[in-house]
Amino acid sequence: MAVFWGNFTSAQANDDRLKRHPGAIEMSKGEMFLASCANILRNAYGFYRSTEQGVAQDENGQYLPLYTYPAIEYLYQFDYSDKRIFEYGAGASTMFWMERAAQVVSVENNPEWYSSLKPKLNSKTKLLFAEGDKFPFALEGEEGLFDVIVVDGAGYRFDCATVALSKLAKGGVVVLDNADWHPNTAKLLRDAGLIQVDMSGFKPCECHTSTTSIFMHRDFNFRTLESRQPSYAKGAKLIHSEDWDKPYAKRG
Repeated sequence: MAVFWGNFTSAQANDDRLKRHPGAIEMSKGEMFLASCANILRNAYGFYRSTEQGVAQDENGQYLPLYTYPAIEYLYQFDYSDKRIFEYGAGASTMFWMERAAQVVSVENNPEWYSSLKPKLNSKTKLLFAEGDKFPFALEGEEGLFDVIVVDGAGYRFDCATVALSKLAKGGVVVLDNADWHPNTAKLLRDAGLIQVDMSGFKPCECHTSTTSIFMHRDFNFRTLESRQPSYAKGAKLIHSEDWDKPYAKRG
């Protein structure tokens, strides 16, 4: 079956005409579907914008954390207005969290990045600087517990996760980015009793897949922003009918 990609009127929906149309691209069904998927990644997820500008952002130019898109969409759905966030590794993710959380504390070990990011932060966001072996222990100097602890940044992820376990609030979550590169760190968090959920897929600004893992305390129960769960993903087919989303079977 011939499949054509382009902008056409219904009157032009004829294979012979489309084959001669200068704006038509003939392709297989598989190629057509692949092009459609790429279009969603390019535009709905903001991948092209992110890559060209060198900073993770959505289709509207809002900052995104450099996690996998499935992890971002999962984290999007929760209400963090009363939550405390701690990040190992600051950046676009810090901007993402500060727009959502009650308080954000981030620690960075790159002095140039620290200096460039600090002026952009709001009053409820605290940026720390710690180099070398001091980096993973920066969290210990902060009072209280945190609802979300992100283990990212350059190096020391096993050590950061170890400290995170002692500072995680009941019902909280640890986000381990690039978990596929850090299986020992993932095991440490899993063995501590946290529930591991792996979110694998593409990331902003990167041309390979990766895994961001979310480790949930067994009392995890964050409020969601929307009553409808699950919410539609970007690029989703927006259909639902109460006629078929209900009990049908009758016992004989």
